[in-house]
Amino acid sequence: MKKFGFIALSLAGSAAVFLFAWQSREALRQESAENVQQLQSRNEARVAELSVDPFVAEEGSRSSARFPNIQLVDHSGRKVRFHDDVVRNRCVCINFFYTQCDGSCPGTTSIIKKLRRDLAAQFEDDSLVFISISLDPENDQPDALERYRKAYGITDNSDLPDWYFATGDKEELEQLRRSLGLFELDATRDADKTEHAATLTFGNDRLNRWSALPVGMNYDQLKTAMCRMMGNSARQRYSAVSQFRSPPATSPGSLEMD
Repeated sequence: MKKFGFIALSLAGSAAVFLFAWQSREALRQESAENVQQLQSRNEARVAELSVDPFVAEEGSRSSARFPNIQLVDHSGRKVRFHDDVVRNRCVCINFFYTQCDGSCPGTTSIIKKLRRDLAAQFEDDSLVFISISLDPENDQPDALERYRKAYGITDNSDLPDWYFATGDKEELEQLRRSLGLFELDATRDADKTEHAATLTFGNDRLNRWSALPVGMNYDQLKTAMCRMMGNSARQRYSAVSQFRSPPATSPGSLEMD
């Protein structure tokens, strides 16, 4: 009987410890959620106070001057110049892909589709454009690009930013890719088209601000970084900061605007 009593006491003690640990975790989780909510409210108030006056455009030489102004053909068969018709004085998000890719391309397309919808509110008064460029012109002519768009439910919509699916001359595409810094130092890896997917290059040509990030990173942080880089005013740059839904791995305080 003593043995069974000891076992029962031990089980009761373990249950009490487990309950205390669970209650502690729940309390910390609730406190964290409350901190994030307070932080969001504080950031929303701070963003509302920021200026909507547009930043002065870059008057000197811009980074886009090194981008080859190659001719592309889009999903509708329309011919466009990369610099003149897509990049010049615009906010732009660029990625490379090919329609027969079954690796990272489908996921990248889905993320861009979400970004297109979510960033429409931040950039409703500005010229924001997305362009997905196929590195496989032999197979990805306009009809293939259009089928790809339809397969992912992507349509032209006046309420959303323009999104081109385009390709061009293979050698010129390689020049463009390298001018954007999207190449591998190892020649064998660089020849593999899959190595150039899952990266978003984005910027604001008017302000001469450019960056690139992996599409697989935390979505809220990716969207916030794009606003920070492409925003044409102080308020626009920080417009997505207040929309965090969950804290990153670091402390909640790291979510605040710098």
